Amino acid sequence: MKLQRKRMELPVQNMPFLLPFKKRQCTVPHPLSDNLFKPKERMIPEKEMQMRSKRIYNMLPEVKRKKEEEKKKIISQTNRLRAEVFKKKLLDQILQRNSDNGQESA
Repeated sequence: MKLQRKRMELPVQNMPFLLPFKKRQCTVPHPLSDNLFKPKERMIPEKEMQMRSKRIYNMLPEVKRKKEEEKKKIISQTNRLRAEVFKKKLLDQILQRNSDNGQESA
């Protein structure tokens, strides 16, 4: 069985057209490393670096918490304004009814 496997593997290794034309430079990763392939060093545009930094910053838990607090604050402010408008309309309606009733009886 083992001999058959070796025989099957040998022809594939000996076929030059299956191998890439250019031999790749491979680095041997450290056994405990998470990064198994060393990435090629490349120039990163400044705009891309800023976007990456901003994205990573926005993912921080402190920043997320701060944004949630700001949203809650805005929602509570709008609710207060709506309550004031409602109160004012209600007061106007009550005053109009009272003034209408006062004019009729006079």
